[in-house]
Amino acid sequence: MRILNVLRFLLLTGIIWSCGKEDNKVLLSSEKETAIKESDWQYEPWSAPIHYTDAPSEQFNSQVLMLSSDTLTAERWFKKIDVKPFATYKVTGYIKTEGVVGGSEQSGAGLGLGKFEFIGDTIFKGDTDWTKVEMQFSTAMDDSFMLELLLGKRGQAKGKVYFDHFQLEEISVKELKPEITVNLDKKLEPISPYIYGQFIEHMGKSIYGGMWAEMLDDRKFYYVPGTAKSPWETAVDTNLVKIDSSYSYAQGKLPVYQVKNSLNLRQQKLAIVSGKTYQGRLVFKGSDIKEVSISLNGKEEHFEVSDHNFQKLPFEISSEETSDNAVLEITFKGKGRLTLAAVSLMPSDNIKGFRPEVIELMKQLDAPIYRWPGGNFVSGYDWKDGIGDPDKRPTKFERAWNGLEYNDVGVHEFMALCEILDTKANIAVNTGLGTAELAANEVEYFNGAVSTKMGQWRAKNGHPEPYQVKLWAVGNEMFGDWQLGHMPIEDYVKKHNKVAQAMWQVDPDIDLIAVGYPGKWNDMMYENSGAYMTYISEHFYKQNWHAGGLLTHVNQMPEVISAVAEEHRRARKEIPGIADKNIKIAMDEWNYWYGPHVYGLLGTRYFLRDALGIAAGLNEFSRQSDIYYMANYAQTVNVIGAIKTTKTDAWLEGTGLVLKLYRKEFGTQPVEFNGSPQPLDVSVTLTEDGEYLTISVVNATHEQQVLKLDGLSGSIATSGKAFIISGEHDMVFNDEDNKERISITEAGIEISENSIAVPKESAGIYNFKMNK
Repeated sequence: MRILNVLRFLLLTGIIWSCGKEDNKVLLSSEKETAIKESDWQYEPWSAPIHYTDAPSEQFNSQVLMLSSDTLTAERWFKKIDVKPFATYKVTGYIKTEGVVGGSEQSGAGLGLGKFEFIGDTIFKGDTDWTKVEMQFSTAMDDSFMLELLLGKRGQAKGKVYFDHFQLEEISVKELKPEITVNLDKKLEPISPYIYGQFIEHMGKSIYGGMWAEMLDDRKFYYVPGTAKSPWETAVDTNLVKIDSSYSYAQGKLPVYQVKNSLNLRQQKLAIVSGKTYQGRLVFKGSDIKEVSISLNGKEEHFEVSDHNFQKLPFEISSEETSDNAVLEITFKGKGRLTLAAVSLMPSDNIKGFRPEVIELMKQLDAPIYRWPGGNFVSGYDWKDGIGDPDKRPTKFERAWNGLEYNDVGVHEFMALCEILDTKANIAVNTGLGTAELAANEVEYFNGAVSTKMGQWRAKNGHPEPYQVKLWAVGNEMFGDWQLGHMPIEDYVKKHNKVAQAMWQVDPDIDLIAVGYPGKWNDMMYENSGAYMTYISEHFYKQNWHAGGLLTHVNQMPEVISAVAEEHRRARKEIPGIADKNIKIAMDEWNYWYGPHVYGLLGTRYFLRDALGIAAGLNEFSRQSDIYYMANYAQTVNVIGAIKTTKTDAWLEGTGLVLKLYRKEFGTQPVEFNGSPQPLDVSVTLTEDGEYLTISVVNATHEQQVLKLDGLSGSIATSGKAFIISGEHDMVFNDEDNKERISITEAGIEISENSIAVPKESAGIYNFKMNK
């Protein structure tokens, strides 16, 4: 055994410094912040403030950290430490307590190793002298761990606890030689194509500011122009603006002005491109308004008007310049009352209202199904707000994400998007604040014959033929207290059943996805609502609240996917009748979700390491093909999205490149393999036509690996193609300035000595033709 690291603590009025020497000097106040950053120690308080002492410990004559609270608390210092996978380590250190009292019998002070269970796990209470603690653990597929110093372990605690002199020892490490044996004769259940599903929610810049081509904010004047929250500028005294709340024209409230000679409205920060044409419309009602002029960065159109009723003025303006701060200006001339209803501005190359550059990337993803419209959003959504004339639909403040919902994209627009993309729809209904009647009417609107009430309404809105949507999600995350309309599971099962019955009464042929969540919630749903579901949903997002190693970060994805599958297999065994129903899982939200948020609300930037994790997740879905029906990457555009946009551009994140590549090149028929692929993540499939063997390999290490392939001699060609996703290092990312830091490369691959070389920090599909 060898000592790998000595972790010693210097206490400096709230700052901790780890070091490996005995003679470190106390840092000056100005050096404190640098010291904590350099040492990578992080502090995490949850309740009471912390207190420290700079008295040296009697044990090692060094300054020590003290966590102290006179009220129940849970707080920690923690440090991320790199280790080797498939190794055994021992951490030793010293702890001393004074008057520690736990909030429960199980809680107190102590130490933790993040996700790892370990030999020597102890809770400290009361008064204890300096006590040596030894913690032994094995890393498996992890290449890092987190050392935690805790006041409030397994629950809250109070008192004082001191920590000092920690060491890490390597006990043993396994030499890894990745090798698998493929059994081509043992085929697993085919992978559902819906594993490559996508999810769109009305939030942030997912739709508005993302895939939808509308350039204007607050185009229906939810906020009175000129007020602080409005993007519209005007010189009018806003105290004199009246509000038309009669809803005689639109479903929203409309601002009303008394024009004396002229009224001018301006919206800035619009992005235009030289040579492009922009089309729009202005909706208003004016008495004695004689003239309207509309200009975009100085290029102007004039209209003479006389109608005193609501009217729509279409306009089209070409741009001769490129600008990120163009201005749309509207001027009304005349005298009398002016009621504003709506204004719209889009590039004329939009595809049924959607941005063509985003549509092109969505086509590259080739997702076979899209879940819509939420997400948390759906639990407060009335689908009827999104149908009819878009200029008459209400703008509403939605409570799930505290934003404006313009309702410009509703039922018909989403279904038009599905038609453009040649994909299927998975519609989520509102079981939060919504009712069974609301859900049943929605099913009838989508699927009902033109002779039905809702079918007639659909036909009136331009689509006589039923949409025939097959897959429906009954609610979203109703287990969570963040969900609008959340209720205990004992009540929710009754509501689910009532909604499901109402939906099936309208259309008995639709499939229903119930809200799932591991543990009691799932058990109650299975026991009480098993007869009222076709599938059951699960969601998960992974962060970087772990030890930070690449292998650890990537392996989070297959770990969760496997654990969720096992949870449902447990329920099938324990709950009578559930196994016979074969209710498969719809993992209809899954992704990484952590910073930085660069592209608006939850506009998370993704790194190469995240792309590798998504690839490892797809591998696990293929290995669990018997129980997963669908997986929806959440979300498509900007909001934790596979596609990111500026106002005039769009590109694929590394995660999007993985989804694109695997959808196109990965086989659909998993075959059995065994062996020891570690530290690689491997899955093996045949293409649908049986012509090719595809081997997916994720190498989440910083070194090239060699994977030995047994059981294939003579069955496949020794030459093939390799499709590799990689970059300069695992923290590179794509953005508007460099869209190909992470990229897909295609090259030939040779099997040499029954082995293939796998590049470091890569996700790859290795494609070999089957021999006849």
